[in-house]
Amino acid sequence: MNQELFLDAKKYLKNDQDQLIDDVKNVLSYLQQNHINDYSFVVAPAAKAYEGYLKDFFFDLEIIDEYSYHSNRFRVGKTLNPSLRYKRYSIFKKLSDLHQDGEQLAEKLWSAWKQGRNEIFHYFPGNVKKLTKLEAEERITLILKAIIDSGDFINQYRQDFLL
Repeated sequence: MNQELFLDAKKYLKNDQDQLIDDVKNVLSYLQQNHINDYSFVVAPAAKAYEGYLKDFFFDLEIIDEYSYHSNRFRVGKTLNPSLRYKRYSIFKKLSDLHQDGEQLAEKLWSAWKQGRNEIFHYFPGNVKKLTKLEAEERITLILKAIIDSGDFINQYRQDFLL
């Protein structure tokens, strides 16, 4: 896997999120010499780091308030879903309205969430979603690229609108 992606993504992560990404690298390294039937679990630390990162990202952009940020009830996936029924709670819509590139970024964040977390960690009868090593690496790459792109976005947003 591209080690540069790990380094680029880690620039935007807090320490505990950074450690989860290190876990992904360590497991992938271990699995170079060993084979298993389902690599889904390898994506778990990246998905957890991504969830924490997204909460930080939304909070930094003031898309969510401090109560939501600390709440055990706030659900990233539910509010990021472009099909959310109550648009006033939609992170997807808020990102889209924030900046001309916001909708494109929201799509990328949602895609990484859906493919890098939901499709792997939810159980679907008749479709266990076992991942090959390559598929797991692709999901991890999707998450890392979403972190990098959104980190770059917030840096540009700050330059354009906050300075």
